[in-house]
Amino acid sequence: MEEFDNKLENLKQLLSSQSRQNWLFGAGISFGSKIPLMYPLTERVESIVNDTSGAVEKAILTSLKADLEQDCHVEHYLSHLGDLLAIAERSKDKLAHIGGSAYSVAQLKSLYLEIIKAIGGIVRYGYVAEDADRSIDEEAGTAESPIVEIDPHYEFIEALLLNQSNLERRSKTTFFTTNYDTLLEDALALHKKAVCDGFSGGAVGFWNAENEFSKTSLDSSTYQLFKLHGSIDWHRDEKLGLVRARYGTKYLSNPANIMIYPQATKYVETQKDPFASLFMGLRKTLMSNQQNTLLTCGYSFGDDHINAEIESALRSEGNQTTVIAFIQEAPKHGVVINKTLDKWLSCPKIGVRVYVAGESGIYHTSTKPFAETDTSKYAWWRFDGLTQFVKTGEV
Repeated sequence: MEEFDNKLENLKQLLSSQSRQNWLFGAGISFGSKIPLMYPLTERVESIVNDTSGAVEKAILTSLKADLEQDCHVEHYLSHLGDLLAIAERSKDKLAHIGGSAYSVAQLKSLYLEIIKAIGGIVRYGYVAEDADRSIDEEAGTAESPIVEIDPHYEFIEALLLNQSNLERRSKTTFFTTNYDTLLEDALALHKKAVCDGFSGGAVGFWNAENEFSKTSLDSSTYQLFKLHGSIDWHRDEKLGLVRARYGTKYLSNPANIMIYPQATKYVETQKDPFASLFMGLRKTLMSNQQNTLLTCGYSFGDDHINAEIESALRSEGNQTTVIAFIQEAPKHGVVINKTLDKWLSCPKIGVRVYVAGESGIYHTSTKPFAETDTSKYAWWRFDGLTQFVKTGEV
């Protein structure tokens, strides 16, 4: 009990008194806003493609699924399609083979763009999958009747601002997210906070990361936001380049031009803009030699490239970054939390600067949790539970 109290006090101190605070968010924080997690998203995308696409696109998707591991999701589909497109474009006959059939660049690209369009609509307007065990009916948002809720993000930002009220003038808080939705920047704006996201302009913005992210005059009410996997309101236009666009305009209206980054394990993709600038921002933030805290929520540590950037910083000589992961344990085949966090916690060199706030307690320097009792359960791994912890300090 005493050890738990000490670890809890450490977390509170890092959360409330650290002047350089960085948040990394993943899909889990938007679940309560009626945006599906990766596997329900995948099932919904498959359903849309099968309902609206042609026979060739359906055949490629079927072959694609058969060619991949059973637990793959829609980002893996896009990655695999990206590889096949590269093969087809390099080959003499401009074809790639999958499932015993040959497909052209145009056919592969058609499915790729159909998937991008489907993701954009689902994330923009919301979707809830049917769950008979929990008496939840399927609910699909549309442009006429969107179902996405902002309350969870709004309440988190409110709690964070309240928690940092004594620090805001001298603190630097930066946000990183792998999510495609716009809920985080919308919640900040509704709290009258300016957002620096790499774009210049107004409701329609143009990509100007070198200038925007290099500004040293950012005041305490301006927050940098790095959308590491792109966004549903980013469009790659052939003439105009990368722009942040309004919904529902005649111009910039092709939903297949949404700029999202599916290839989370592809190092080469991060060397191109906009992702080169976004990952450079993550790297520079983590590599700071000042005291620095990286807090995660809704992020499952499934992105190898992001994990590599964090680990590189933790292992760097003189680095003072501390990681606090709010995450539910996923025990399987000897794994306690997940492979990445288990490894970091158990490493003598970096484990002292890694905390995990899980459902069963606080993990620090080992994969054995510190808790009030052997049966204690904590809700801070959920976004609403984290909001409550940030707001009150109660567990």
